[in-house]
Amino acid sequence: MNKPVISVIMSVYNAEEYIHETMDSVLAQTFENFEFIISNNGSTDNTKKIIVSYQKVDKRVILFDHEDLGFSISLNEAIKL
Repeated sequence: MNKPVISVIMSVYNAEEYIHETMDSVLAQTFENFEFIISNNGSTDNTKKIIVSYQKVDKRVILFDHEDLGFSISLNEAIKL
């Protein structure tokens, strides 16, 4: 894959109920030259496990896993990546 033209950044917290649908939607875009940075903000459910399963099949998915920093800080840290 070429260097990504854009970065899609998303912060999640205990999102296992919706993460499949959300990730499928982002990854199904016709424009494919992007990286998908997901900031897992201290989830205690299966959110991280689901994201990791997507990482195994799609190299555009980048997991930034950390303790609960709050929504804004979580996104700002992901932007730094």
